[in-house]
Amino acid sequence: MDQNDIVRFLLTTVGSFIQDRLIDKEQRAQQKEQCAERLEAEDEKTEVRYSDQAVLANLDWGMDALEEAINTSNIETKLARLDHAEKMLQVCAMLNSSQKTAGVPNFYLSAWAHLNLSYLWKLRNNVQNAVHHVLEMFSVDPLFSRIDFAPDLWKTLFLPHMSSIVGWYSEERQKIVMDAIPDSADMSFTADFDQYFNESLIFSVRPDQAEKMQNLEQVYGQALDENTKLYAKYYKDCMNFDSTTSKKLMPMMPIAEPPMTPLHEVSRSIPDHVKFGPVLPKSAGFNQTTKAKDSSMNALRLKSASDSLRDLEDSAKWDPEEGIPEEEEYESDDEPYVFVGSGDKGHKVLSHVGMKMNPESGSRSSSQKHSPAVFTPSDSPKAPTPKNSSPKADSHSKDSSSMLRLLSTRAMDGKGFASGSCSPIHQDPGTSSGDSDNEIPEHPKSVRTNHSRRVSYGNLNTQLLEKSFSNDCEEGSQSYISLPSSEKMTPHSRVPKDFVCPITSQIFYDPVTLETGQTYERKAIQEWTKRGNTTCPITRQPISANPLPKTNYVLKRLITSWKEQHPDLAQELSYSETPRSSFSAPPKDTPSVTTPSRTITLRDQRSRDDNNNHKPRRFARAATSNSPTSVISQAAVESIINGLNPYISCLCNSENLKECETSVLKVANTWKDSRGDSGLHAYLSNPAIVNGFVDILSASLNREVLRTSIYVLSELIFSDDRVGEILTADSDFEILASLLINGLAEAAVLMYLLKPATSQLSPYNFLPSLIQIISNKTEDSNELDLVMDPKDAAIALLEQVILGEDENSRISKATDIISENGIPALLNCLNREEGRHSIVFILLQCIYADRNCRNLIASRIELSPVLELFHAGDDNVRGICIEFLTELVQLSRRTLSNQILQMIKDEGAFSTMHTLLVYLQMAPMEQQSSIAILLLQLDLLAEPRKMSIYREEAIESLIEALRRKDFPNSQIMALDALSSLLGRLTMSGKSCMEVLLLKSAGFDKPYNALMKAEKLKFYDAELTETMEEEEKAAVSWERRAAFVLCNHEKGMIFKALEECLKSNSIEIAKSCLVIATWLVYMLYSLPDTGVRDAARKCLLDQFINVLQSSKNLEEKILVTLALSGFTSDPAAAGELGVYAKCMYKTLRKLKRNSSVVNDILKTLMNLPSVDAADMWCCAEGPELNSSMNGEVLALLHIKGRIISSHSDGTIKVWDATKRVPRLIQEVREHTKAVTCLYISSPGDKLYSGSLDKTIRVWAMKQEEIHCVQVHDVKEPVLELVANNSMACFAPQGTGVKIYNWSGVTKHINFNKTVKCLAMMGDKLYCGCSAFSIQEVDLQKHTSTVFYSGARKLLGKQIVQSLHVHENLLYAGGSSVDGIAGKVFSLSTKAVTGSLATGLDIQCITVNNDFIFTATRFGTIEVWLKERVTRIASIRMGSGGNAKITSLTSDKDGQMLFAGSSDGKIQAWVLD
Repeated sequence: MDQNDIVRFLLTTVGSFIQDRLIDKEQRAQQKEQCAERLEAEDEKTEVRYSDQAVLANLDWGMDALEEAINTSNIETKLARLDHAEKMLQVCAMLNSSQKTAGVPNFYLSAWAHLNLSYLWKLRNNVQNAVHHVLEMFSVDPLFSRIDFAPDLWKTLFLPHMSSIVGWYSEERQKIVMDAIPDSADMSFTADFDQYFNESLIFSVRPDQAEKMQNLEQVYGQALDENTKLYAKYYKDCMNFDSTTSKKLMPMMPIAEPPMTPLHEVSRSIPDHVKFGPVLPKSAGFNQTTKAKDSSMNALRLKSASDSLRDLEDSAKWDPEEGIPEEEEYESDDEPYVFVGSGDKGHKVLSHVGMKMNPESGSRSSSQKHSPAVFTPSDSPKAPTPKNSSPKADSHSKDSSSMLRLLSTRAMDGKGFASGSCSPIHQDPGTSSGDSDNEIPEHPKSVRTNHSRRVSYGNLNTQLLEKSFSNDCEEGSQSYISLPSSEKMTPHSRVPKDFVCPITSQIFYDPVTLETGQTYERKAIQEWTKRGNTTCPITRQPISANPLPKTNYVLKRLITSWKEQHPDLAQELSYSETPRSSFSAPPKDTPSVTTPSRTITLRDQRSRDDNNNHKPRRFARAATSNSPTSVISQAAVESIINGLNPYISCLCNSENLKECETSVLKVANTWKDSRGDSGLHAYLSNPAIVNGFVDILSASLNREVLRTSIYVLSELIFSDDRVGEILTADSDFEILASLLINGLAEAAVLMYLLKPATSQLSPYNFLPSLIQIISNKTEDSNELDLVMDPKDAAIALLEQVILGEDENSRISKATDIISENGIPALLNCLNREEGRHSIVFILLQCIYADRNCRNLIASRIELSPVLELFHAGDDNVRGICIEFLTELVQLSRRTLSNQILQMIKDEGAFSTMHTLLVYLQMAPMEQQSSIAILLLQLDLLAEPRKMSIYREEAIESLIEALRRKDFPNSQIMALDALSSLLGRLTMSGKSCMEVLLLKSAGFDKPYNALMKAEKLKFYDAELTETMEEEEKAAVSWERRAAFVLCNHEKGMIFKALEECLKSNSIEIAKSCLVIATWLVYMLYSLPDTGVRDAARKCLLDQFINVLQSSKNLEEKILVTLALSGFTSDPAAAGELGVYAKCMYKTLRKLKRNSSVVNDILKTLMNLPSVDAADMWCCAEGPELNSSMNGEVLALLHIKGRIISSHSDGTIKVWDATKRVPRLIQEVREHTKAVTCLYISSPGDKLYSGSLDKTIRVWAMKQEEIHCVQVHDVKEPVLELVANNSMACFAPQGTGVKIYNWSGVTKHINFNKTVKCLAMMGDKLYCGCSAFSIQEVDLQKHTSTVFYSGARKLLGKQIVQSLHVHENLLYAGGSSVDGIAGKVFSLSTKAVTGSLATGLDIQCITVNNDFIFTATRFGTIEVWLKERVTRIASIRMGSGGNAKITSLTSDKDGQMLFAGSSDGKIQAWVLD
């Protein structure tokens, strides 16, 4: 094809592609969703800066605008949206491709933008530009363009040119696949290998072949991308080439050449290592100790002889869906994996070296592992393959295979590792017990089934006497192979190597990361350093032994999450200090409780195991005793057991409930008399007897029998936890749940001892029963001495119930506790030593669920038990206490908060502040901010001006937390703590500091919304007479807090806040902005102690940056409040002048939202270093043509509306809130010209005067005016002002007339012609001839001279316009000696300024910032209001001889409107 054909082909193909995309809305939406997912995946761990946010926002806004343009049928709207979309998309299209935005490569964003720009140009019917953008997309990002953005188009435009590359790829891929086929030597190279490409072939692929395939795919993709760029450039050159004008040669079509890679040299012969079996690396599966002893065993590696297919079939096979296993996943010196082939399926088991195999299987005791499926570098053809020509290799391989299959069968059978009479002992790798048997021992399982509880009693006594639970197994007597519970462990279910300690080879429990970057178990590295080692075990770099770093909580949370997904595997490989008993309950992963200030890991604060090990002190006693000095001798035990045999037989076999109940009482009495003898305990622990007691619990209605049965079972379980494993059926737990719900308090004890999982508790509604047990004041007297008080058990169960499975469940359970009136009951139990920490934890969760309950807790709690718990507890318990106390003092009433703080400070046997100070030095990082803020609040109760070590250390800790850039959670906690220090809270516990600051800045909307939501709670709880006292206490507290924070180390906190404001985290930056604004705002209300300079140097630049870059209105208003404080400081105000020009436009836009902006603008304008003319900016707006109605005689602006009057008697109402004012009403009730308009101060009435001798009163509504009164005044009305009682107008003669709305007219004649009027209160000001101003007292109807012009010019000058604004009178008229206007103070009548201009002023208007004066011939001069200096002039664009007849501006100074004699209204936008 020639160049023209290529261009036509491109235009047709791309145009058709884009047209299809424009038609298919669903496809566009799917593509946007797909791309958004990629952005989310890329941006997942990247903190977004403001600039990056803006780029992504531009892309999003551009696509939204484009979508609106596609969907609209309005041509004007479509063009406007396309223009906007082009501006937005071009930002991303021009990004630097080598960089990233918010973690996303710019080439991806740029390509996406080019694709949308191609849609845009297609909508504009410019296919040429659309093609250019599509080709640019393929040039910028060929990969995602061909797989995401336009795969079909790529196949049409580019794939036909890639045939050589595709052919090369197919050839190389076939070579690799053929190489994997063992019998490929006899096949033709052109054979169809698809028939061989099956599952067995995939499983036989070696690592080096898989690596070659991956390299091939990578090279193939790179070749496609490079040639796509090449042909895209060629297509662009063709599109840009013009044979008629260009002197260059026609573009030459490139040729796509296949890449040259070492894959061309791959041999199709079967490698040697396939013939001779897998070759293991030197370190594969060997412990260091075993390697040293058995180095000669390397010669005994397993190999296959000539039957490679059979060996490949016997070896473990990798799953193609899970990917090729990586070398490092299988190699481990500490816990190596063994792949065991069994039949056609491969099983992977975790085996410890040094184990002894069954001699019957033909294996030998060896420390070597057979791992045919371990992929190592020695398997690669690149590495030399060691060969072994031993004639016994084949037999050895067979024996090993047989042995391993046997091991797999026994291991996966599960008989030897089910819960039985003793548990397997996990030995250290590389060691074996000297007493180890040659067989894997199997242990019988004593598990009760649900089908029948009854068992034969004939040999029961003999069995129990021969074997008891107390001495079933001897630890260390057997050697076991540690096997995972699952039959096949995939790479996804394998323990991640980062979760395993390299020293202990166990999953981390308390991981610590050293300065070398390596992570170890805390106790393991402590033991390492205790032995005198001073280097890292792995890197051998020097380490500091003391103190060790804090726990790596990020890794610990990841491990906890992984354990929840893999509970079986986690249980087997979890770190433990002692071997687990086969009867011990499996560990239960305890969820984390997320609080507003931090995440508390419940396993850390009080794990279930710790709770079980910590038994109540009041019943602490030896579980069993086997010493010769036991209470009763063995013979006596046998005698007692023989005496119990009839009762036990009855209990287990009798169908008579009465007899069984009697047996229970007899057994219980015997047990009490024996005082818990171990022999009797072993006898009663038989599953049949235990099941008999459970049957009684399910059948009996006798309360004493039920209590006795629970007493016996709880005694047995308390002495030996393994007894509890007998009661594992759901029906057993259901029986106990029913008893507990029906009011049997003792059932809580047995339920607690069984250590139920949270999932077992969740189906039952235990809360009312548990709270009832806790609430009971009187207990039924009985002789049973339970192992623990039912109240303690109920509290512990309640804690477990409230934990739930997720945060929503915890909140729900805590809310139920509050609704069941459980808080008073829990508070009454705080004096109980047992379970005190559980009560504090439950109360804390109740506060999180409903902040209102803080007041209830604060009013009833005794803090001494909590303080004692804090003094005596460990770090986890202290952390909960700190959180509880911190939450407790955050009350809406400052006086009550101070009372609680004083109680914390004074109560307790020890000094609370000293204890907090000491604990602050050693507390975990996540607790330090809460401790510091509590310590600081306690210190603030005293005089803040006195020196205090507690205060200094607390503030220093907070500042240190703010500076931890690498720990954003620590920064957030410190900022939250500082926010809580302010003490401004609602009744529901929400912080209202931000809304109060916004209210101080004049932005009331957020405050009103919050108060509306809190109104009912607020006024129901608080008495109005205490509000003044509370506000006084709150203000005093704020001043104290601000004073100590600002003056610490000469304003060190401002430097820390500066660093936080620079954070990429939006949450950190926003919280820091609120704190910084509050501190600066308070700083200038406190005595100057020399720290204001520090605040200015650290924060001013950051405030300016937020003001300019933030898109959040509330953030900008907060900045204006802080800047208003700086304006009162001359040094800071001078520095603000540097930013005046860049701030001015933004500040003007904020005027309508923030009342402090006016003060800032005034300060900036009056700075000597600021040229006001440089900041002035004005853009000409739309022109409204009303020439058909004659001249525009008057203009008014009110509440976003423009009202104009015309010489034909028409009054028009315009909507000025839009970019182009829209006419919304036109009325013509006057018969002649409407000369003047006036609006009363409330803004609800409009008055109009006309030459038809009438004054009309109009009611102002939202979008229209309605005439309500017509007054005939008998004379033409030339000027008019009015209020609710009268109207004042200028007649054609001299003086002024006052018209009472009742119809009475009063003429006040001062022999001067009145040209203009202005009213202020009961004073009327009249602009007259001879450049004089008369003041009329509307109460007395008298006139006086307010101002008189120069005598030499009397009779020649006239005051044309008057305007009253902020107690100042502005007058303009004829120019006298270069002065055409003056500014008067109404209170003193003194001239405060002059409008120096040689042009006569026809009309004048004033807003908050500027004075606008209009001349006769279309020029408007702009004056700075504060200094009365001219800064600019603008001209009306109508031209000709038209003069400006009226002028008005909105209050905020955003718009200016001028009416002319030719009937036009011109608007200007004031920037």
